[in-house]
Amino acid sequence: MSDGTGDPLMQAAARLEAAVERLAQALPAALARAHPAPADMVPRAEVAALAERLDATIARLRAAMQDEFRHSDDRGEED
Repeated sequence: MSDGTGDPLMQAAARLEAAVERLAQALPAALARAHPAPADMVPRAEVAALAERLDATIARLRAAMQDEFRHSDDRGEED
């Protein structure tokens, strides 16, 4: 029985397997270059916390404005 070294199909399969292995080894480095992790970006958790604080502040401001409009209507714009 032949070991397949002379068979062109087996040689092509071996080259293909070797190429796939090289690609698999090179993939992490390629991904790191394509999508570098920016060091100056703010973590998502911090952004979410800030967004919640801003939403709460906006809600308080809206409530304060509604109270002010309500009180100005009650006073009849006497100021």
